[in-house]
Amino acid sequence: MTSQEAEKITGKVAEIVSDRELILNRGSDHGVEKGMYFNVLDTTTDSIKDPETGEVLGGFKRIKISVVAVEVAERITLAQTFRSKTVNLGGSGSGFSAISNMLAEPRFVERVETLKLDPAAAKPLGASESVVSVGDPFEQGVASDGDAARAVTLWK
Repeated sequence: MTSQEAEKITGKVAEIVSDRELILNRGSDHGVEKGMYFNVLDTTTDSIKDPETGEVLGGFKRIKISVVAVEVAERITLAQTFRSKTVNLGGSGSGFSAISNMLAEPRFVERVETLKLDPAAAKPLGASESVVSVGDPFEQGVASDGDAARAVTLWK
């Protein structure tokens, strides 16, 4: 483990507030500052074994979602999703699809990533509807995590 890894702020998800916001159980008393990034991790990590020797080579942490601290109190932090992507809610403007779709103008909108498993689910989220659960671990990330769609982090 590098000294940088040892200094990362870690903790657990304390509460799911909405489809974009959650409460982390760490705050300014623990070094959290507004604008810091955190990765919520899957609780199941896998050890990778060498297929020849059976020796454990290392493993990985699966990142469920990345969030950014938007409000920080002494012992808790409100964090929210921030990644977005452009989606077309309109027609194609051309192509080989249905005539109505061909005639409709494309309508592009920015959609921000949410904690929902089902995009049609309504607020507030129940425990079974969210990709994130109360008690999920998190660790401090870096700004570059925001642009990367990384699914796993290797560890030794």
